[in-house]
Amino acid sequence: MGLLAHFLKGPHPKTTLLLTRAGPVENPHHLLYSHPGLPLAEAGRKALLALRPLLAPYPLAYVYGADSLAEGEAARLLAQALGLPFALLPGLRERAWGAWEGLSFAEVEARFPLEVGAWLEDEAGFAPPGGESLLAAWERGKRALKGLLERHPGQAILVIGNCTLNRAALSLALPLRPEEGLRVEQDYARLTVVDFYGGEGVVKALNLRPLPKE
Repeated sequence: MGLLAHFLKGPHPKTTLLLTRAGPVENPHHLLYSHPGLPLAEAGRKALLALRPLLAPYPLAYVYGADSLAEGEAARLLAQALGLPFALLPGLRERAWGAWEGLSFAEVEARFPLEVGAWLEDEAGFAPPGGESLLAAWERGKRALKGLLERHPGQAILVIGNCTLNRAALSLALPLRPEEGLRVEQDYARLTVVDFYGGEGVVKALNLRPLPKE
């Protein structure tokens, strides 16, 4: 059922999903990381706290994040600043890179040329050795997010995510396939807003950032 058919049935309570991405992180060599990941850089802490004016108009009920270093710290930081409860969930983690964890893309290409070839052939379905496919991480994240939306009908929640999770969240409202996710940028410490009416979602904003101080 599309949005038109949904709205013709009458008004529905709006549930608002606010998304941000934890970071910047301390990753000067641009290494692949998932869980437990890397800590926030000081610039990341400042950038996340600067989101408070953008969050102020929303009647936030809860803050959620992955139980990883950057997302966990960001969720605690923002929950404390906003005076809200928070929870950290494994289902919100970044894609697991397995044997590629802690390597740069150049190192992966040099050490795993056959696997990289398979990855290029099947971007969504390929899993690194001991790791997780994009499709598996995408579906895991969607299940976790649907559970949170069902838990908070008619409320607003803030989810501190990562590049994979946030794009999976957008796919709840848009016809976005995992292999096309990189076409929708999700920057560090920016705010994305998706309103849900029942199971139908409307993307209200992408990558909002606070206005610079004069």
